Amino acid sequence: MKKIRKWPDALSTNEQFNVQLVVLLLVLASPIGSFGQSSVASTTDTTSATETTSTTEPAVATADSTQPPAPSVPAQATASNDAPPSAFPATIVNDEFPRWLRFSGEYRIRPEEHTAYSFARGADDGFVLSRLRLNIEVKPTPWFSTFVQAQDAEAGGIQPKHVTSSMKDVFDLRQAYLEFRSGEKGWFRLRIGRQELRYGQERLIGVSDWTNVTRVFDAVRLVIGTDKAHVDVFSSAVVVDYPTSFDTHPGGLTFHGIYGSFSDLVPKASIEPYLLWKAIPVVTSEEGKLGDENLWTYGFRWTGKTPRNFDYTVEAAKQGGNYSSDQIEAWGGYGIAGYSIPRLPLKPRLSVQYDYASGDNKKKDGIVGTFDQLYPSNHDVFGLVDLFGWRNIRQMRAGMSVKPIDRLNVNFDFRDLYLANGNDSLYGSTGSVLVKTPAAGALHDGIGQEPELSTTYLLRRNITIGAGYAYLFAGRFLTENSPGSRATIVYVFMTYKF
Repeated sequence: MKKIRKWPDALSTNEQFNVQLVVLLLVLASPIGSFGQSSVASTTDTTSATETTSTTEPAVATADSTQPPAPSVPAQATASNDAPPSAFPATIVNDEFPRWLRFSGEYRIRPEEHTAYSFARGADDGFVLSRLRLNIEVKPTPWFSTFVQAQDAEAGGIQPKHVTSSMKDVFDLRQAYLEFRSGEKGWFRLRIGRQELRYGQERLIGVSDWTNVTRVFDAVRLVIGTDKAHVDVFSSAVVVDYPTSFDTHPGGLTFHGIYGSFSDLVPKASIEPYLLWKAIPVVTSEEGKLGDENLWTYGFRWTGKTPRNFDYTVEAAKQGGNYSSDQIEAWGGYGIAGYSIPRLPLKPRLSVQYDYASGDNKKKDGIVGTFDQLYPSNHDVFGLVDLFGWRNIRQMRAGMSVKPIDRLNVNFDFRDLYLANGNDSLYGSTGSVLVKTPAAGALHDGIGQEPELSTTYLLRRNITIGAGYAYLFAGRFLTENSPGSRATIVYVFMTYKF
């Protein structure tokens, strides 16, 4: 199918970045120049979940988050941190509109500096990622609404060989859906169109919000239940980003699922069972045979709090089915335990974590043993350097978060990473092979160790700033099977919601 090219494609990267700034300045023009002057005192953290690190205490009974948030139940299927507070600048504009028409938006900018691309010494790069989103919601009745979101994502100053589809997407349609519901306090919600899907901690299904473009789905999604017990049923296809033409999905709905969330079964806990089906029409087996893929993933996530300031999260998933003529036998899981000490200065929280995802034991044996991470949000799951995915990997992490002042979070983490199976490769955050293992297998399975520091500060209700630094010390597997240089990342960011 011929791709329709976008009008700004003829502009240079700097010119496209300037267009982004002009649009933002027009939005902020008088009378909206009083942005951020909130009339309501609040310390609510509106930072996106992907802009905080894994040491952050997990929220209980949060199965899914979408934009814009739906005011009626099930409440756990919404993201209140995505909703513009009443004092946001867009409120001034919205006061001039009918009540059924709402406007909002977001601008994020993040300079980054990376070293050792592909673990090669001197392969460094620095660039600026920027993202502008403009939203319109139309809600003429309590039972019907529609939402449209446009997005422009730019990568300025980056070397062309380092540009990926997750960095750049010239003005495009990100979301557009219709929503039907049984009133403001109803028991069901049906959403049809291009939309976000995110569940649990987004380890299997998420939007990957840290990336500049982020993931969306063309989907039909039905939510049935109450705020304490509900079930999502969806049928979808992942939208492919084309940086200079309009984004589409390849054709057909290929990802389906049932995801439940129950917060009334165990006190102060949420239990989330799920069944997911990934159906790809054409794949190639390890023996080179063409066929289809039917990947079934079933599992659960259990998160909660216990007396004396302890919290926990456990998730486990088993995978089966067929990959052409091969049989799928894989699994993955993780556990997080945390302890908060709110009465101490800095209000520290200590946490430990263990992750595992199976790898393939032997090629061309008719069995695929590599865990499929599906469509996750991988930022800071296996380190701030964001190099690794949830496939053929083991991780031990220890961390601490503190609050030196109100609205300031500082996180310290240390990670130790290994291959789960030395006969399989090391996989990147996108799920593709990052470093290939020799045919005879790896001599050592140590990927490396990574200390990291990150911080976020809620400057105003609608402005969040932050920074981070991480240093990956290459382990024996990397030094033996790649150039083996140490990789680092440093970044700062600002997110402004209007």
